[in-house]
Amino acid sequence: MKKLFALLLALILLLALSACGQAETEETGNDEGDAPALVGGWTIPADAAVTDEAQAAFDKAMEGLVGVNYTPVALIGTQLVSGTNYCILCEAAVVYPDAVPYYALVYVYADLQGGAEIRNIVTLDIGDIAESGEVKAAENAPGALLGGWSVDRESSVELEDGLLHLASQVVNGTNHCVLCKGAQLVFVYEAPDGACQVTGTVQLDPGALNG
Repeated sequence: MKKLFALLLALILLLALSACGQAETEETGNDEGDAPALVGGWTIPADAAVTDEAQAAFDKAMEGLVGVNYTPVALIGTQLVSGTNYCILCEAAVVYPDAVPYYALVYVYADLQGGAEIRNIVTLDIGDIAESGEVKAAENAPGALLGGWSVDRESSVELEDGLLHLASQVVNGTNHCVLCKGAQLVFVYEAPDGACQVTGTVQLDPGALNG
């Protein structure tokens, strides 16, 4: 319980600071409480849960795709065009024995006639993001995440209030990568005694990553 409280407290403090920093741009959000629009008119939903509409578009777009399995984890952004573009964070794994899982942003376009197609797939390496402090596309599906990071969606660290544990790295203690509201990747160091501190935060901007 102490571990849970310490990690949640660190994340809550970070989110409070982020909310203060976004106060000046709050007017650009919509009436549903979404975060301000980002590059290219993308909007980050207040709730990262994959909606039924996004899931249906994803399933249709993925029909016939082979070679890599993609499992939706969170809805990162939407963009209204003649139809809707969805940016969906997925856990991915190349289809071969003992393949190392990683994360990818899958961009799906759903037209007004009920059709859907994949527009882009951006491979992510959580280890590279942690080291560089910026979100950028990995050139290829990583054979192993940089720095010994691993996809970890069933961490022993419990989270609440929409926070999603994505990855961990065992050091002298444990580093955690958590997806927070506003599509922020938050990195938290958990010391052996259970004390936690935020070590970095990186914004996932679906428009900037879809170049």
